[in-house]
Amino acid sequence: MTTRSQFQNLIAASLFVSLGSVAAAKGNAKESDSLAPEATAAEIELSFRDVPDLERAFIDTAPADRKDSIVVGKLGVDGGNKDIVTKLAQEIAEGKHGSYDSLLIAHKGKLLFESYYARGRVDLSHYQASTTKAYTSLAIGRAIQMGYLTMADLNKPLVSFLDNLDATRFVEDADKITLHKAMTMRSGLRISEEQREELNQDPDQLAGQGQVQAYLERSAPISSDSQSFLYQGRDPQLVMQVLDAVVPGTAKDFIKTELLDKVGIADHGWRTDVSGLPSGPSGARMTSRDMIKWGLLTKNKGKWNGEQLIPERFIARSTNSIVRIGNDDIFFTGNNVSNPGYGYYWWQAEMKVGDRIYFTRSAQGGGGQYIILIDALDLMVVTTGHERDDKTMQITADRILPAFTNQTAKSREGLANSESAEMRGPYLGQTPPGSTPEVFAPGIVSTEHRDFSPFFSRDMKEFYFTRKNLGSDKWLLISYRSENNRWRESVIRPRVWRPNISPDGKTMHLGRYFMERTDDGWSEIKSLGPMFDREDLGIMRLSASASGTYVLDDYKGDNVIRISTLKDGKREEPRPLGKEINTGQLNAHPFIAPDDSYIIWDGERDKGVGGIDLWISFKQEDGSWGEAINMGPTINTEGREASAYVTPDGKYLFFNRTVSPDEGDIFWVDAQIIENLRPK
Repeated sequence: MTTRSQFQNLIAASLFVSLGSVAAAKGNAKESDSLAPEATAAEIELSFRDVPDLERAFIDTAPADRKDSIVVGKLGVDGGNKDIVTKLAQEIAEGKHGSYDSLLIAHKGKLLFESYYARGRVDLSHYQASTTKAYTSLAIGRAIQMGYLTMADLNKPLVSFLDNLDATRFVEDADKITLHKAMTMRSGLRISEEQREELNQDPDQLAGQGQVQAYLERSAPISSDSQSFLYQGRDPQLVMQVLDAVVPGTAKDFIKTELLDKVGIADHGWRTDVSGLPSGPSGARMTSRDMIKWGLLTKNKGKWNGEQLIPERFIARSTNSIVRIGNDDIFFTGNNVSNPGYGYYWWQAEMKVGDRIYFTRSAQGGGGQYIILIDALDLMVVTTGHERDDKTMQITADRILPAFTNQTAKSREGLANSESAEMRGPYLGQTPPGSTPEVFAPGIVSTEHRDFSPFFSRDMKEFYFTRKNLGSDKWLLISYRSENNRWRESVIRPRVWRPNISPDGKTMHLGRYFMERTDDGWSEIKSLGPMFDREDLGIMRLSASASGTYVLDDYKGDNVIRISTLKDGKREEPRPLGKEINTGQLNAHPFIAPDDSYIIWDGERDKGVGGIDLWISFKQEDGSWGEAINMGPTINTEGREASAYVTPDGKYLFFNRTVSPDEGDIFWVDAQIIENLRPK
């Protein structure tokens, strides 16, 4: 594990600028009524450390349209609290927060705030340090989108992509290093300081794939112990070697043509590594507006101007937590920033504002180069700087998020944390329904947005559901937790498929993935293994019974419901259930009773009440499944009913009713309705 001090030293080592005082405050900063400062011809030729400081900080709450594919708006008009943000900007200009060169804020796809300090210029590319790693990750995603790699290749031995190596000279278990491991800083490479000095004295041996050969000859043996998280530059350089090997031409040309040119990034100044390849761990140069473009590409799930440049699935995996890291081991956590994680060279953390916690994804570079995405607020924060011990994550949580959460709170009907929303008692303080379905927690859970997939933890003290906000294509997983008999909204993070919790409360199933309950909450996302995590199986929802039986849907396999049982403790391949269940079309979102006695799912077939209805099948004495029973007009309507779920206490049936493409509510009803349908 990389310690806090080691991590800070790594960042400090990556800086090439002097760490003098912030001179952006030479003059009094004021809100600008002119264009953003541009570099002179002479400044462009200078080393960044020699660029003179601005005479006056530039602060703009209505950024100019520079015809660079970035949509602009006005802070305070299109979102955010203008006073809060400009006060922070004034403090940065006065040197109160370290050595920043720029701060930009985008909200709902629009650049609303742009500011430059010290050496910052709107058209001057800025050294990126480790933010380069995130760009390297996205380049791998581009190669996958174009078919030069596949998602399955991420789990193959890294050396299998390289032809010019002598495997007989490798250390033991070198083939355990996969792209997945290297992209999560878990390659297992362990090279001593003496060996590093030896390599530096003879750089010719590191040319081309000789770099990989040298690493794999000199490393300590690869083991499960060594393949723990260690933040080091060798891992992304291994990944760059693979990119260079699989794409036509060179990695340098590929990155320029297929990624940088696509999003309109002309001046990137990507440094060449000793191997002759682009530097994977650091060395790119980007303007602050170019960093906004990288953020927009990621925020839009890999799409740019309607073209899918990077697979959505890769974006989801790379920017969400794969590795959990202790708070004490990472320097950017603090009072309101916690629970750090790491994906494919992207960081994750939770930011606390009042009683609410927001999930963040970020590309981070030493000295203050950040692209921070807060999906729940549709917010992006970009900074550049030259500060050894920057506090960007903490400043974002303390000073920037409140400028947007305050406005969001005012616009949210029935906000759970407001004084008017005292949710006390079980079931979020709602009055339980009888035999007629009722909307669950109107204005709080069931809103004008599309609310879906509700479920409780085993102890009934946590409630989860998914939401897609109006006008957005992003689904979020929202959680409420009961503390001292009062429910508070506690976690907002991206949704992964249709989640639900196993009967023992220890596993949250996420389609082909899962998380395990830990002392601190939930583990990183893990794969269920090759039996489920494969390209030909399309799982949206997987439900487990107490005996370990899985039922799952398969949108890639003609929308059938499959079942996977345990036999003698061994998991069996998921197979389609019979015609009793798999008749009609669009069969999806199954729920299996904890005691295996019934399955509920949604689908469209003859003799339904509406288009897509909820159906139930009861297990027979001989172990077969009975004929599908429509759950009747009390449950089903002309709308779409889906995603049924029974609370762990067995008392209530929850389900969704969609009344329009953009709106759906969560309903609940007494679970006695299930017993009323059970054949006598």
